[in-house]
Amino acid sequence: PACEMEPDEAADALRDLDPGEREALLTRMPADEAAELRTLLTHREGTAGGAMTTVLVTARPDQTIAQVRAELAAQAEHRTEIDAVAVVDKDGRLAGDVPLFDLAVADDTALVGDLVEWLAQFAPPVTVRPDSRLAEAADLLVAARASSLLVVDDAGRPLGRILADDILDALLPERGRLHFRRLLK
Repeated sequence: PACEMEPDEAADALRDLDPGEREALLTRMPADEAAELRTLLTHREGTAGGAMTTVLVTARPDQTIAQVRAELAAQAEHRTEIDAVAVVDKDGRLAGDVPLFDLAVADDTALVGDLVEWLAQFAPPVTVRPDSRLAEAADLLVAARASSLLVVDDAGRPLGRILADDILDALLPERGRLHFRRLLK
């Protein structure tokens, strides 16, 4: 069966195991899930890379809003991990980050690139590097009043996303793994 946990939470759970147990579990998983978790495990705990989820919906500037909504519908199983769509240029570099609300109220025939340009007048996308400390990510998230931020590589290509609840989990471990979105279900 497919992993029921979010990738970042599964990686956290695997970090708590000894290497032998960790590898035994990884070898029993579907290859694509195991590869994703192995990538997350290369990032240290307490860093943006260690807390990010690799579930991303991306779009190109030349796509219509309707096309992006169709992609979101196809990713419905990941609804708790997606709160925005990363818009990337032809080289995969981040061009914008469009919140779901803005996608919901945009016209079906509008181009994603036009929405990115409109949003750019308010604020640039909030990004961190994978080796950034989570406290830095939290400060950026609060300053931007955003619900998530993107983790990008040296070239500005999105690697993953950190949701606000994942930062809370990491910075307030004594509170347990309280997930606000699960309380709302």
